[in-house]
Amino acid sequence: MQFKTILLFLLLFCLFELPSCYVVTAYKYRHFKLESLSSFRSSALVKGEKPFHFQSGAENKAKLKRILDSVLAPTHTYSFLVIRNDSVLYENYFENIKPETQLPSFSVAKSVVSTLVGIALEEGKIKSLDEPITAYLPELKKRDPRLEKVTIQHLLDMRSGVKSVENGQNPFSNLVKLAFSRNVNRLVLKTKSAKAPGEKEYKSLNTQLLGLIVERATHQKLQSYLQAKLWTPLQMESDANWNTDAHQTVRAFCCINATTRDFAKFGRLYLKKGNWNGQQIVSEAWVKACTDPGLMEEYGGYKNQWWSRPSSRTFRDSTEALQFQQQTPYRSILNARPSRDGRGKMYRVAYRSPAFYAAGVFNQFVFVHPTKNVVIVRMGRSWSNSSLGPDAFLYWVAEQL
Repeated sequence: MQFKTILLFLLLFCLFELPSCYVVTAYKYRHFKLESLSSFRSSALVKGEKPFHFQSGAENKAKLKRILDSVLAPTHTYSFLVIRNDSVLYENYFENIKPETQLPSFSVAKSVVSTLVGIALEEGKIKSLDEPITAYLPELKKRDPRLEKVTIQHLLDMRSGVKSVENGQNPFSNLVKLAFSRNVNRLVLKTKSAKAPGEKEYKSLNTQLLGLIVERATHQKLQSYLQAKLWTPLQMESDANWNTDAHQTVRAFCCINATTRDFAKFGRLYLKKGNWNGQQIVSEAWVKACTDPGLMEEYGGYKNQWWSRPSSRTFRDSTEALQFQQQTPYRSILNARPSRDGRGKMYRVAYRSPAFYAAGVFNQFVFVHPTKNVVIVRMGRSWSNSSLGPDAFLYWVAEQL
């Protein structure tokens, strides 16, 4: 039975049996435009009284603009922003998107929620990341005693072992329920364990659980905590919003809608190791725990709801390759292989780049490259360049600067 048939059946069942069923909402919005997500039920995030503005770049940007304009135009990109040393080197908007358009972040929001966990930890409202989640959500202990073995750190690293189906094409999946349910917390508090914690499995339920833990620990709605701890201190220049259910509970695993420039400010916070113009918003230790290349390598490129990918450099000369490997401060591997033209060998050094990023399902990115002092934001609805993946493209752009 095809997805549309299943969805229609479930819709009819809900219409006659469960008037508040999430599938009614899912079917209603099956053709929504991504740039319209800010019109869904949401909670407002208010811009700062004294907004921070990036400066116009002084570098020669003509070549960069020519390259990026030609590459990005056919890729279903909505916006692309490159910032170096707090100066805008490139900024462009496609498909009738404007600088003031509130664009959806999807799972970029997971990295925001992670940051709120870090702040609550530093404030002592969360005592330890090694605490069981049942310390804040005792209802889960009654529902499934095995959840006592799941820690906050397990949730952050997507290693909790909770039972959840992460499939946006399946109308019965937990992901669709979280996205369209009128009562998210009721769903979350039905969580059960599928297996012992430890193995990485990407499930949005983990982040929704984190959001509820922060609310219980701080005695605030998550959107209020975000406003006070991040949105206002980061001097956002535009109003934004966070999609909610019917009870004003935010969909913590996704759904912060903001301008491209304001998403860049979130990246800048991590570029500056948690410091914003002299004010330490989140501890430097937390930023390191999320983004350190060694930790990223150890955890397979995913730590505390942030991503990283392996990088590589190829050389024809073995001495140059060895020299590069020795200069790279991170763990690396040197391999040799015959060159494609048959003229000797090529030497490839694979290593974990210091760059890291927050990522969303339709290739939304807030990308940070500390050694280049670069922040890149890419928002869009897909990525259609078959020769280079979207995350690899961001690394490539940063390396050109």
